[in-house]
Amino acid sequence: MITTRSFAVLGLSLIIALTIFGVQVVKAVKKGREFDRYLTVRGLSEREVKATLAIWPIRFSVNADDLLALKSAMERDQSLVMTFLHDSGINSKDVTLGLPTVSDRLEERTTGNKPVLSRYKGIVTIVVRSSEVDVVKKAIQQVEALLDKGVALTENEYGDQPEFLFTEINQVKPDMIREATANARVSAEKFAQDSKTRVGAIRRATQGAVEIEDRDKASPEKKIIRVVTTIDFFVE
Repeated sequence: MITTRSFAVLGLSLIIALTIFGVQVVKAVKKGREFDRYLTVRGLSEREVKATLAIWPIRFSVNADDLLALKSAMERDQSLVMTFLHDSGINSKDVTLGLPTVSDRLEERTTGNKPVLSRYKGIVTIVVRSSEVDVVKKAIQQVEALLDKGVALTENEYGDQPEFLFTEINQVKPDMIREATANARVSAEKFAQDSKTRVGAIRRATQGAVEIEDRDKASPEKKIIRVVTTIDFFVE
């Protein structure tokens, strides 16, 4: 049997339930608005490092009218290059000899009416790959000594140049990310101070690409590393 008291209890329960629901809705709305209150800043970490690996392709060409003479000329110049590298302090284990290429220019010589052009041309590539960066750079600066000995240095069609690489990015990256994040917070706090607010926790953080570039053209063995982080901070 439903009584007046039952209706009163039911009504009171509904009022309490609606009140609790309303409070939860207000909290949810407030929480949602707080989530939308954030600012986005970027933090930069930059440092200069020295290359840890040098790669130097050395290419030279020889010419001859027969293959035996060509082979002899290739061996002679190869010996001169290897001696130069040894005298420059480059370890033989860091030197690799590539496969030579030989081209027959008989048709070119006949078509172009160039009897003075040697029939065969050989190109030899020797690659230096060393962690002794300073030693390799010094040798590169003294490579004219090979020209004085008659070694015809040449480039390939892609224009390969000596490379100086920094291979220890994973060792420095964590510290740089921390530094970039700290710099981002400093920027956020400055903005918050100017706007009379307070910086809260991190809402979201993303890391951009790590950039590595030569410090300048004269010093390719010295690199500049940059790490940029983009961070959203809650504003309270």
